[in-house]
Amino acid sequence: MPDTARPTVLFVCVHNAGRSQMAAAFLTHLAGDRVEVRSAGSTPADAVNPSVVAAMAEVGIDISAETPKILTVDAVRASDVVITMGCGDTCPVFPGKRYLDWQLPDPAGQGVDAVRPIRDEIERRVRTLVHEIAPTPLARIVTMTPDHAEEILAIYQLGIDEGNATFETTAPTWKEFDTAKLPDHRYVAVDETGKVLGWVAVAPVSPRRAYAGVVEHSLYVHPAARGQGIGTALLRHLITSTETAGIWTIQSGIFPENTASLALHQNLGFRIIGTRERIAQHQGVWRDVTLLERRSPAIHESAPPTQPASR
Repeated sequence: MPDTARPTVLFVCVHNAGRSQMAAAFLTHLAGDRVEVRSAGSTPADAVNPSVVAAMAEVGIDISAETPKILTVDAVRASDVVITMGCGDTCPVFPGKRYLDWQLPDPAGQGVDAVRPIRDEIERRVRTLVHEIAPTPLARIVTMTPDHAEEILAIYQLGIDEGNATFETTAPTWKEFDTAKLPDHRYVAVDETGKVLGWVAVAPVSPRRAYAGVVEHSLYVHPAARGQGIGTALLRHLITSTETAGIWTIQSGIFPENTASLALHQNLGFRIIGTRERIAQHQGVWRDVTLLERRSPAIHESAPPTQPASR
């Protein structure tokens, strides 16, 4: 498995001749091979709008060879993020996907002068999207080993001390950690010197066979390394790892005050299931816990997974 799994983004508009073509071209230009990019239309035109081709050429992006494509169910199913532009009701909905609807004017029949502001707004939104789903990698994701133990537990304790990560007050010992977490789905992000910047791991939710494909994950990033896309890279790597093993649901409980973690998870297809209100006390205060889960769209209902490896 590669060090980072590439997200797939599908842009959809009615004719696939203007807005979705510009968005796909900008994302390819800005993210390169860090993202797989697709575009389609619910009612594709015969050709890309010439004014759109001209407007994109003004910013150095050539889309003259592109052709409109028909929207298919398979294209939606294979994408991590689906962005519609005026045709949201035509897209099938699958669990585990992130859906966005960008309200933008239709450049159909418009000249270059009218297309330019639409182009510029699309570029602005695509740049924001790149920062969310494919930030420039500043770390490598590698398999966790006992050599990382001291740094992992130190990051764990830093998260605990901040007060919005967990009900726990003290990080476990390495033996306790190693026993609790599944061995095949634990990773660390390291910098060029090998320093650990963050980690992710999962534990089974139950020993019962019926729940063999359900795990609960923990994700911690060193405070000094936040805002660099490390949490996103770790979680995306975990999603690929668990899906490959046949695990169909990843779940977690997050304090509502931890808004950054909630946003990160929702950006990668987790959905909020509900809130356990005043479920327990933390430092003398009753706390709520928001429950999230990501159901894998890649796993067929009829194919039961093998039991995840455990200790």
